[in-house]
Amino acid sequence: MAPPLSSSKLHHLLRQVTKPSHHALDHHPLLVPLLKTDISPAQYGDALAALHGVQAAAEAAILKFLVKQPGLLDYAPRRKLSALLSDLTILQRIPVKTATEFPLPDSVPALIGVLYVIEGATLGGQFIARNLRKAGLNHFPFSFFEVYGDLSGQRWDEFWQFVDAHCPPEADGTAADWAVAMFSAIQRHMDACQQKLRQQDIS
Repeated sequence: MAPPLSSSKLHHLLRQVTKPSHHALDHHPLLVPLLKTDISPAQYGDALAALHGVQAAAEAAILKFLVKQPGLLDYAPRRKLSALLSDLTILQRIPVKTATEFPLPDSVPALIGVLYVIEGATLGGQFIARNLRKAGLNHFPFSFFEVYGDLSGQRWDEFWQFVDAHCPPEADGTAADWAVAMFSAIQRHMDACQQKLRQQDIS
């Protein structure tokens, strides 16, 4: 079934305005190994240790906003930080912390912009886990990338239903601006993480 018209237009807009940022992030040195079948445990650990800061900041910002909007969205089934921490524990790695400031949504359209990035990344995680499993890397922990399991498609559809109900067309630009801002913050964070990990390797 085709998505509602308003969601379809916003989806297209979000994909277009974030395309350059998305492309740059996919090619970040810490994340590129996730798309290869010869990824090492150290590279996998580096990626998850860096992504922890993104997920922690995003969940904190989303939950802080939702406290002020009771009943707007049940975010509990979408929280992924505990799964990421579980994977890091198995890998015997600790999160990489940076001073990066992430967007703090101040409106529902702003929240939608942030959620678009985080929920879209969850779809990407499914792709990553599937490819690595096909490559025989089943000894890697995939709790974070497979957090939604068989409900991934349903969660994505439900997100767009939420968008259609809460983001009128005149607010599309706001949602797009916040999605771009979120991608920019992630890029800055990953760059800072890369620098820190390099320093650790040198020392």
